[in-house]
Amino acid sequence: MADNIAFLYPGQGSQKVGMGADLYEAFPEARILFNKADKILGFSLKKLCFNGPETELNQDLNAQLAVYVNSCCLTDILKKHNILPQVAAGYSSGFYGAAYCAGCFDFSLGLKIVKIAGEALIAKCSVVNGAMAVIFGLSIEQLNDLCANKSDVAIAIINTPRQIIISGRLPSVEQIMEKAIGIGALDAYLLPAKCAYHSTFMLGAGRHFLKKSDGFSLNNPMIPLISYHTLTPVKNQQKLIKVMADQLSSTVRWVELIKMIKKQFPGTLLEVGPGAVICGTVRWIDRNLTILNTSSAKRLQNTVKIIKGLESS
Repeated sequence: MADNIAFLYPGQGSQKVGMGADLYEAFPEARILFNKADKILGFSLKKLCFNGPETELNQDLNAQLAVYVNSCCLTDILKKHNILPQVAAGYSSGFYGAAYCAGCFDFSLGLKIVKIAGEALIAKCSVVNGAMAVIFGLSIEQLNDLCANKSDVAIAIINTPRQIIISGRLPSVEQIMEKAIGIGALDAYLLPAKCAYHSTFMLGAGRHFLKKSDGFSLNNPMIPLISYHTLTPVKNQQKLIKVMADQLSSTVRWVELIKMIKKQFPGTLLEVGPGAVICGTVRWIDRNLTILNTSSAKRLQNTVKIIKGLESS
């Protein structure tokens, strides 16, 4: 086992057509999980991941399921190579992949949890004229000041010190975007998601999730599993369900999380999932951190070689 490695799991937004196809071809672990997912879901997720169409893959629930399955495949492949983390954390819906890595549930139950959470969020989205927008170039303090007098818009995700996502009702989100540009923001634009994710408008989704997940048999985390909102490890299986529910309406404090992991678990970071969103944010947060990528079979194999080299040095 490689020492001092943190596994970081991406969430919705990291999906792209073709994801996982090379893993499916190269690794039996990927074939097992993709085939299992198709059977559980009742449709071919692997076909959607491998061939699209992009518009269907990008639908919120499909994207969350696809990223979860890809991340679990990579987790199992890394474990097969005896590469195990010291700590795990996830970005938004990436938390489910991190919880799988920490041994909190098996793949099948995790897939069910992702589906329940996604459906709960979609149900709330349908009754709120919501939106999310990225603001570039302003500090967290400046955006907090802009949102201070608005009860229906707030900071949802802190990607980097100067890339922040706001969430709320569409008219207020657009007003904050305009004000942000007015005080010096470099750019501001709406995200495709027509929903106020990670805001108090999603409190009902958390309550629905708690109701639907009642009675699930979960395990205590085998390694520290860090909440992206509380920035603390999930202590046990009883706390896990509540944390997953609470996080649906809570801010993703990603910058603070990365800094905390650097301080408490110094070492190499590993993005375990499709794309390179996590790598991009980490480099903007702290360029002295080392982060490796596993977004393709080739990059995964290269990362395995690097980690094995670190072990032997």
